[in-house]
Amino acid sequence: MPTLLLADHHPQTLEHLREAFLQAGYAVHATSDPVRAMEHVRAEALDAALVSIDFPRLSGRHLCQLIRAHERTSRVPVVAMDHGHLAPPRGVSAILDLKASAYVADPMKVADLKVKLAALLRASGSASARPAGGLQDVLSRPPLASGDLKELPLPGLFHSFYRQGRDGILVVACRDLTRRLYFLKGAPVSYDSSARQDSFPRHLLDRGAIGEAEADLVGRSLAGGLRVSTALADAGVALQGEELLGRLREYVVEKVAQVVGMREGRYAFYAGSGFAHLVAKVDVPALAPVLEGARRSFPLRVCAQPLRMRGHEFPVRTPEFGGDLAALGLDTQDLKLALQMNGRIPLREILAHGRTELHRACSLIWFLLLCGDARLSEKPLSGPELEAAPVPAEKIAPRRRKGLPAEKLAELRDAAVKILTGSYFQVLGLDITADAEAVEKAYQEVGIRFHTDTYAEYDTSEIRDLLDSVQDKLAGSYRVLSVDEKRKAYVQYLCSRLDVPRAAPVHVEAEIALKRGELAMKRKDYVTARLAFEEAISLNGREPEYYSYLAWVTYLSGSGEKKERARAAQKILKKALAMNSYLERPQVIFAIIDLEQGDATAAHRKLIRVLELNPRSALAKAALRKARR
Repeated sequence: MPTLLLADHHPQTLEHLREAFLQAGYAVHATSDPVRAMEHVRAEALDAALVSIDFPRLSGRHLCQLIRAHERTSRVPVVAMDHGHLAPPRGVSAILDLKASAYVADPMKVADLKVKLAALLRASGSASARPAGGLQDVLSRPPLASGDLKELPLPGLFHSFYRQGRDGILVVACRDLTRRLYFLKGAPVSYDSSARQDSFPRHLLDRGAIGEAEADLVGRSLAGGLRVSTALADAGVALQGEELLGRLREYVVEKVAQVVGMREGRYAFYAGSGFAHLVAKVDVPALAPVLEGARRSFPLRVCAQPLRMRGHEFPVRTPEFGGDLAALGLDTQDLKLALQMNGRIPLREILAHGRTELHRACSLIWFLLLCGDARLSEKPLSGPELEAAPVPAEKIAPRRRKGLPAEKLAELRDAAVKILTGSYFQVLGLDITADAEAVEKAYQEVGIRFHTDTYAEYDTSEIRDLLDSVQDKLAGSYRVLSVDEKRKAYVQYLCSRLDVPRAAPVHVEAEIALKRGELAMKRKDYVTARLAFEEAISLNGREPEYYSYLAWVTYLSGSGEKKERARAAQKILKKALAMNSYLERPQVIFAIIDLEQGDATAAHRKLIRVLELNPRSALAKAALRKARR
């Protein structure tokens, strides 16, 4: 089944082509987002790509160019698609710099597109045979498993690799970052990354083992194909033998744990061991990076999810625990807690009084349940066989908790007051451009920060009522903002309360587009800002404020010389003033443009008029100070 990347920003075209190629027997990865498209390019083994000519660019480059520049997809057939069904086609001349394999004027003529794509695939198959062995041989095969990192699939995947003794390469891609993990017999043995800060020399530099100059020299030597020990020796670094192996183990565990904690991007696993003679290998506990990664990156709720409503049950180690002990890589503290899981102490007792903080305890129990090295029994167990028996449950003596530090107490109180008095968006630290996914993420992060379990080692009785009130406000915010219809209604309510004169009724989608443009302006991303302001005007063309923003971004970054941009901006401002001649923002922008074009008299006159109507106008005062200099 050929694997196809379909990248088109027009939703109807994208969905139509996706369904057509799925029915034709292709595996299709469809996206309208350039970042997601590049994640597919880096993580998946693609056979071909269909990309629209006007697909949004990534870091100023078209997706076709990025596909050609990537080592794994440089020979993949790429079809550049025009939108002849929406507008007159631009012709082959429009794609000369994109390095596409073919051009189609109208992708909705699916039969012709399929014929052209099939011919390109046949030619590609005959021109490039699979490598005879090595790294590229493994990566050229169809992935054994692939998917999105959003749902945290890697812990379960790592466990399955260990149980099945898998050999292969796990590729993880996020934006312009690609990471590879190499597995032999189910254990990670090596790691590499496209990011310089992820390299082994940088790891040694961060720990003070080598200097900056030595790190650069070692990095260049490794890029030239030298072995690690040779590269270090050439740089004059006395790091060999067991000490070097220890550093490599520490590096691999740390970086694999970092991958386990990733929540954005895509992954793909390619089975095979052809890389074994090409990478530096170390022996690390196969499952230890899973626990390390969870503790570094997962919020408490992820580890606590399997334990909810099960506090009355009794954790017990399974017979597999002893056999997996080396692969688990538990430290002394974790081992002590695991030994308390004897089937006679309730889960709630272990979490409350288990002599370790809550997140550490929850993550360990979650980890052991994931690996099948522990289970939860509804009854207390007894005897070496751990059979059910009518024995009383054991308890752990409660420990005395210390009070919250004064600084943390004051910080939580101040933040809680702001939440309780703020809007639903302010509660979650979001603006009106946030979608349901951003709301979900913010709700989890803020909820954990103000949950009593986060401060389980402290006595929180002094502010427990305040924290409970915050949780209630957070829950209300989530209920409203996580549903599209409710969120839009709430945005409309907020806009209606603003003390801003309106020439037309509030249009929620237009207000969101305006906010998106304002945020892009702050980042100096003028292209995105202009598109957002144009979208706001297309949704609600009777609101003069929108034209003011569009005029300003046109003056800053439009096409042509500065005088041409000024004329274009003034033309847009006249539209705003035609709707409301007393509106402050377009008059101030008009004055600023007059001032920069050398007409200080006209600028001064316009600003005085604004101040006569609104003596408190901060915009006009700032512009007038500039005019008088």
